[in-house]
Amino acid sequence: MTESPPSPRDAAAPLPALVSLGLLLALAIGVGVFAFARPAAAPEAEARAKASVESGLVEDVLTGRTTDANGRPVPPTEGLGSPGQPLRLRFVPSAEQTEALATIERLVSWLQERTGYAIEGRILNSYGLVIEELVQGRCDVAFLTAASYARARFATDGNDDPDDDIVAFLGAVRHGAPEYPGSDLAYRAALLVKNDSPIQGLDDLKDGVRVAMGSPTSGASSILPSALFQRRGITPEITRSGGGYPLIVEAALQGAVDVGCIWWSAPNADNPQNDARITARASHPDIFETTRLVGFTEWIPNEPVVARASVPEGVRHTLARALCLSIATRVVTDEGRRELEAVGSLIGYVPATNEDFDPLLQVIQRAFANDPEGWADFQRSRK
Repeated sequence: MTESPPSPRDAAAPLPALVSLGLLLALAIGVGVFAFARPAAAPEAEARAKASVESGLVEDVLTGRTTDANGRPVPPTEGLGSPGQPLRLRFVPSAEQTEALATIERLVSWLQERTGYAIEGRILNSYGLVIEELVQGRCDVAFLTAASYARARFATDGNDDPDDDIVAFLGAVRHGAPEYPGSDLAYRAALLVKNDSPIQGLDDLKDGVRVAMGSPTSGASSILPSALFQRRGITPEITRSGGGYPLIVEAALQGAVDVGCIWWSAPNADNPQNDARITARASHPDIFETTRLVGFTEWIPNEPVVARASVPEGVRHTLARALCLSIATRVVTDEGRRELEAVGSLIGYVPATNEDFDPLLQVIQRAFANDPEGWADFQRSRK
């Protein structure tokens, strides 16, 4: 039998557990933007607001800055976000590059209009390149995976200058399922076998079990299952797949390995069967009938949006609210949902901090507990 998986609310690394379903629904319809509302105005701020009204100027609700004749926030004249110092955003697409590029260009244009900031958005081909730019101060804000976030933390926390550190300020929200509480805020990996495998559950995994994994820096295809095997005291025989999830699924289906390590997400109306096997349906239409899942790893948080610590809190605050508003206005239309699919299948964001991801770092350290060389490579990897 398959081992009963832990709830993400009981797991080692969920995002803030007090986020309610009401907040998530609010994010989906746009109300969640106000999770980032500014603190109550001090008397000085009220006096400034009154003076602005009397002078004919209007304060922009999103940014707190005065608006121009078109009702948009006046761009800063100096500092980060000004024309001379644009806010540099970095992305790695999760879909076909051309489609993702068009989506990200529209997002950057929208963010510039709504925040008044000058923004430079660029797509890079790997998270290693994004980490390199974060470390060297060539970007200000990055959209990372959980594993690449951990690599960036390890790469920057050791620097002498605290401004080089990174700060998580948003966490992704995806479609969850009621039978998996918290699955909108976290994800896990699954272990795949072919139907006639003698392996029925995690208790059947023994030393020497042949396992197909992906890159050592991949969360679902390597780090999470490695942490699972370490926790259960199992030493597997690992085959690394350079071809991603389709080849991992193929290896399990053909019996080249005993187990394939794949990503898994909670089923939803659009994807009632929602794991890496969907990448093999074109060549194996019956893949969900000829294979089965025998267990799951622990849950880890969905990917964060991070900024260098040198980015002022007010800038992070404004960008967070604008990103939430952007997602909320897209998720309610078919076209908008297709756009979001191209950049990560999001339905919203919730506030996040580095502390929310600290347990994730512990999971990763456990994954490399018996592989000091791999651990060193993970920390310094830029590929």
